[in-house]
Amino acid sequence: MATSSIASPLLRPSMLLISICTAALGLTACETDSTEAASLQADSIQSASVQSDSAQTITENTSSSDSSVTLNHSASAMSMRGMPTSQYLVGSGKADITGAAAETGMFGYASGQVVQGINDRLYSHAFIIGEADKNDGKRVVYVSADMGAMFTAVKLEVIKRLQKYYGELYNDDNVMLTTTHTHVGNAGYSHQQLYQIASTDDTLSGYSSQNFNAIVNGIVTSIKRAHDTLTPGTLSLAQGELKGATLNRSEFAYNNNVDAKDFDSNVNQTMTQLRLNAADGTPVGLINWFALHPTSFSNQFMHLSADNKGFAQRGAEKIFAGKSGKPFVAAFANADEGDVLAAGGNANSKPGYQGSDNEWENVSRDGQLQLDKAIELWNRGVPVAGPVDVRARWVDLKGYQVDGKFTNGAGNKVLCMPARGYSFAAGGENGPSNIPGMYEGMTRENFRINDDINKVDQSFLGSLTRGAFGIVSTVSQDDCQAEKQVLLPTGSWGWINTQQPVQLMRIGNIALVAIPGEPTTMVGRRMRAAVLAQLKDSGVDTVIINGLANNYSGYLSTREEFATQHYEGASTEYGPYQAAAYIQEYTQLAEALRDGIEVYDSATPPDRSGKSFSERPGVVFDDKPLNQSWGQTLTQPKASYQKGQVATAVFRGAHPKNNLRTEDSFLKVQRFENGQWVDYLSDSDFETTYTWKREGAAYSKAIIDWRIGNDTPAGTYRLTHQGDWKSGWTRKIKPYSGVSNSFSVQ
Repeated sequence: MATSSIASPLLRPSMLLISICTAALGLTACETDSTEAASLQADSIQSASVQSDSAQTITENTSSSDSSVTLNHSASAMSMRGMPTSQYLVGSGKADITGAAAETGMFGYASGQVVQGINDRLYSHAFIIGEADKNDGKRVVYVSADMGAMFTAVKLEVIKRLQKYYGELYNDDNVMLTTTHTHVGNAGYSHQQLYQIASTDDTLSGYSSQNFNAIVNGIVTSIKRAHDTLTPGTLSLAQGELKGATLNRSEFAYNNNVDAKDFDSNVNQTMTQLRLNAADGTPVGLINWFALHPTSFSNQFMHLSADNKGFAQRGAEKIFAGKSGKPFVAAFANADEGDVLAAGGNANSKPGYQGSDNEWENVSRDGQLQLDKAIELWNRGVPVAGPVDVRARWVDLKGYQVDGKFTNGAGNKVLCMPARGYSFAAGGENGPSNIPGMYEGMTRENFRINDDINKVDQSFLGSLTRGAFGIVSTVSQDDCQAEKQVLLPTGSWGWINTQQPVQLMRIGNIALVAIPGEPTTMVGRRMRAAVLAQLKDSGVDTVIINGLANNYSGYLSTREEFATQHYEGASTEYGPYQAAAYIQEYTQLAEALRDGIEVYDSATPPDRSGKSFSERPGVVFDDKPLNQSWGQTLTQPKASYQKGQVATAVFRGAHPKNNLRTEDSFLKVQRFENGQWVDYLSDSDFETTYTWKREGAAYSKAIIDWRIGNDTPAGTYRLTHQGDWKSGWTRKIKPYSGVSNSFSVQ
């Protein structure tokens, strides 16, 4: 990075530990279980029963003890209503990053999921915002991608490719790449070993150059499209509380915070929305930040999807693009979601956290809640005014020195060699790993092989598991890690990068904090207060925390949360003062931004692009029975369906890795209108599912499902499948297609 003047059932540890456990114990015990507001509401889907705020903007906490965390509710913010509208350059773009639709891993749950098809395609949503002077004005790029996490490897490659087109216009400093954190997105795009292990499929392969390139190409394409659509425009910001949609899955750890009682809620319920308009009032896009794990699809779901964030994105794009008749890009980004879940749960959570057995119902419920609130906020924004600027740099967290003024009286501290604790292996409260002997709250003080202090699991298998892992980890215990009983010394094993990017963007009166990990709710609150304290006198009144940005370095818990060694604390790699180190860094970036001072890298970005990684073998060839043709319909849909039913057709297909069908589709639902067939839905739509199934060594079947919505017009429809097959003789890849019989929807 040049000088700068301008992230469970989350990461399930079960598959990560299975090989270590099996080698040590040789037991199956190591296995785990597995436009106006009113008209917008009318034009969308029915509003969710969430109370809206009467106030234009809100605060996280109205108590006097937290006045510094006030979000966009200051006198300066309210006075903006009467200010002249500031003009910026605005642009938006969207591109497909789906990748392979079969026989690849998923990133998020780390439970060995293997992709079996597409429920809805994954996209990169890009936005460019600049000062009005096209030649001399500063600009920033913001990307929210439908991915489990962002990694340095992707960021560095995106910058390399952008600079081939634009030189230094877009660089490592002024480009922010973030992810929604879907847990049913593609995997295999990290160059760090820990996250390759967390991405493994059924062949234990954790890297895919095909997926890596699909993601990089898509992100670059989305940014190019945003650049090509740059136009003078305006920005407006709205905030409101979405109550009841989320819960804190780690209440015990949260309640250990000294200031836990100072807040009305143990989750960040604030939704923040930035609206981009062209100068003539045409909507260009929106960026919506809300803290929520997109885990509405469970770890038993095997089809690619952007989950609840994607559901909201598609809904917003259909509504606002439909009204303007012009392209519109919506990003439902994440925030300080480290300990935050959807209150409704999913289909495979622990009792007390479970949702419907219907996977799609859980996603549509949580996506609709976010969409309805976004629609409510659409016309409530106040103008954004002020400069565009950024400060960013690379730091090495290994041995990083934290000043005593950031450690709450603990004095100067040094960060630790990164490591994961035993309680990381337990998983979160909502989705425990069920590894014998592993549970949350295992600390150096109370850890015993026979568990005679905590007495949570004193079974023979539990003791045997702890003993076996103890052989591996005994030599790795680190006093620097304080309460953490180290299980995996990820740093000394070279499994992760210790160099991390920190970045702070200013867009008018907004400060956007890019954190390369998953901050808990309380970390987010303290970070907002620290940054706002530096910038409030320079015109900034709103600070947004965006986790899972530019790289992934695990979780970020407070000192008090770390002491409990629940899942988030045990997954805070660099020890008890990692959050303090980040607050120190972002405070310094805020000071530099305020004072117009340049900042410099103290570490070099780790570039492993020259290394090779183990990958799953590719497609050798496709085959079919002699009496069948490619695309032949093997099972026809029924003659008629009612709304709410599922129409299905099965085709003779081939492997989807032959052609990813990027910006295309493996299926179409077509409707007969005015004497011709017209496309109605594709595999990018939530209502459809493309499933690939292998038969024997080289045969494939493609199953097309359409969940017929209640708003589907009555009429005549058919299902089609498009694919590509690879010849075993010539190695050439050729397209094919198939069409089902028509059927009626009544």
